[in-house]
Amino acid sequence: MMLLFPKFISCAFHREVSVSPKRLSIFSRNTILLLFLVSFSACATAQRPLTGIVPGREVETLQSSIGITAKSGERSTGGRGFLIFKQPDRFHMAVLSPFGLTVLEVFSDTDRLTCLIPSRQIAYSGLLSELPETSALKGLGMMKWVVAAPPPAEGVSARSRELTTASGDRFFFDDNGLVQRKVSKQGDEVIYHDYRNVNGVAFPESIVIGSSFGATVKITFEEPEINQPVEDSAVTPILEGFTILPLADFKGF
Repeated sequence: MMLLFPKFISCAFHREVSVSPKRLSIFSRNTILLLFLVSFSACATAQRPLTGIVPGREVETLQSSIGITAKSGERSTGGRGFLIFKQPDRFHMAVLSPFGLTVLEVFSDTDRLTCLIPSRQIAYSGLLSELPETSALKGLGMMKWVVAAPPPAEGVSARSRELTTASGDRFFFDDNGLVQRKVSKQGDEVIYHDYRNVNGVAFPESIVIGSSFGATVKITFEEPEINQPVEDSAVTPILEGFTILPLADFKGF
């Protein structure tokens, strides 16, 4: 585009078209403005540089405000809240109402999942395996697998950018060696979007977790904090005063 404008101007003068200094000044300003907008648009769509990543640093703890959307069959729900994660496999997620009241809390510890509905003083607790295969909660139960450190990208074919581990997990890398997608041997999948540097860790702005049975959970992270202290009490449910029911009875997700 930058080469076309001088050619156009040259042709205009060759035809002896009269161009006043005022019109030429306006044309020049508009041209500069157009070039600026094109350049700005190109910069906006370019991938942001990712610098300052510390080799070998992993996600040990995570604290973040989140937006969440869960789909299971024809059912869909979503909201905003927060998520706290602590290695190896403990997390606490809360979904809030528009007025800031806690609608739902989900706690995970190893293979046990506990869901609290504070407004009803009811808790559902049990093993992850007790949930229906189509439940979107299955995706949340895979959080340990989702945040697990990937294998090194060295040696990955530049053409395929794919690696299969001994456990059967398939990793798909981008041009920078970051994981774009991971698929388990069972067909579960997680997709990572828009990495950024958070405390020396390459961390995605959002993830989409999909179970092999079609349920999906999308989590968008807002101002995440990586590897800051997390007390055990922050990932432990307080069940005093709650009626506890089997996890298989939970229908909220």
